[in-house]
Amino acid sequence: MPLVTFTSDLGTRDFYSAAIKGAILSHCESVSFIDISHNVSAFNIKEAAFTIRNAYPYFPKGTIHVVHVNSSEGKGKLLLTLIDGHYFLTFDNGILSLAFERIPHETYQVNEELLESDSLLYENGIAKVIELLAKEYRPSDFAHLTTEAISFRLLQASTSKGNIRGSVVYIDNFGNAITNISRKMFDEFIVAKNFSVLTNSATMRSISQTYSDVEEGEAVCFFNSSGWLEIAINKGKAENLLGLKTDVSSVLVIAD
Repeated sequence: MPLVTFTSDLGTRDFYSAAIKGAILSHCESVSFIDISHNVSAFNIKEAAFTIRNAYPYFPKGTIHVVHVNSSEGKGKLLLTLIDGHYFLTFDNGILSLAFERIPHETYQVNEELLESDSLLYENGIAKVIELLAKEYRPSDFAHLTTEAISFRLLQASTSKGNIRGSVVYIDNFGNAITNISRKMFDEFIVAKNFSVLTNSATMRSISQTYSDVEEGEAVCFFNSSGWLEIAINKGKAENLLGLKTDVSSVLVIAD
């Protein structure tokens, strides 16, 4: 029984995600569905890439991850990628390069005949691909390798000895701001015992372990489970209280 996850910007109010699942069940009755999120901001491929990149490692190999975001930019293409033993089924809109920092070398474009009579949901094409994978067909049996997929690059943190300048790349449901500063960067470039983490309107002088290491309403920073520096307010929303925004707000770590 194939395990299929869904990440989308389709929301939960409308019938769209149900229609896709129904199409899949019409082709492949024994499927186990898990929704990662249907609340990705509309058309936001960066947010979708962050979500799937951090969620997929928790699933068993062989899982099929459907990333249905900004389908209008798919340009009639459905892409299937195999990486780390996982399948990713999505559109040619740059998500793959943002999720994996490059286009994975095993990226296939699904053959056009599987997409005939599809709507903008691509429900039949998605269902047919999952059916073929469930029957243990190889991607090369119904798709062809491509090197022409759209590719984007995420904003990278800049580093020098004693200095890291990064930015906010994601705001979660609690208003916590995740940056593009990794623990590896911090350990390599901030070797001094004393340092400061500077945001728009807060300065932190230590790396905490949890939100509750500081008093309620105070700013806190720590490396989250994915290894990225997170800026938060204990029992508050850093997004609002510190004025943090994705791709706009900078975070500076500097040795004192």
